[in-house]
Amino acid sequence: MMIPKIIHQTYKHKTPLPETYKTCQDIIVGLHPDFEYMFWADDSMFDEMKTSFPDYFDAFMKLPRTIMRIDMFRYFLMYKYGGIYSDLDYFMLKPFDLLDHNVVIPCNREDENGTTTCLGNCIFASQPNHPFWKMLMDSLWTFDRNDIEYKRDDVIINSTGPKFVYTEWVKYSKNHDDIHIPCRALFHPPSTRNISQINDLKKKKYAYGIHLCEGLWMNNKL
Repeated sequence: MMIPKIIHQTYKHKTPLPETYKTCQDIIVGLHPDFEYMFWADDSMFDEMKTSFPDYFDAFMKLPRTIMRIDMFRYFLMYKYGGIYSDLDYFMLKPFDLLDHNVVIPCNREDENGTTTCLGNCIFASQPNHPFWKMLMDSLWTFDRNDIEYKRDDVIINSTGPKFVYTEWVKYSKNHDDIHIPCRALFHPPSTRNISQINDLKKKKYAYGIHLCEGLWMNNKL
């Protein structure tokens, strides 16, 4: 079984998209002409959760911040559909071709020895029905929704974002070895995120893309 040829992306509405988002969307679609493209606006996200995951719906809707629902929804998408999830500010440089793995979650932080210290949640891929995503889904029952600390962005990163994915992977990997973790340079090369650097990465042809990190959710905006 291979990772299905599906691309998932989310935003609060389909159009209009911010210019950077539209550029990245056009690029990822253009690089994958034989992939199904599934765009999830807020209304379709809520409908999907209510229809496909009714047992989780109330807990999902009670998450303290919108960005937490957006984070969690991508894990539900991987469990039901599989395919590739990509943030709209992820600038793809070449086609995703790692389809023969069960799950692909790129490293986005490494220590001086090259050991993974965090995983990205802006781009990843999976076969459907993988138990790792079920672990993340079931974490919905663990949130203290009255905790005012959820206003802090670093708490979100640890609760539903990249550090959360990393923490759950560490637990999962104690008993399983079926998640492929590409090294940081392939999907999250250290960067200043400017056009000249993107052009340089294109020439070198090793990186799959670069996260532009627009951060529209930060400072308690979502």
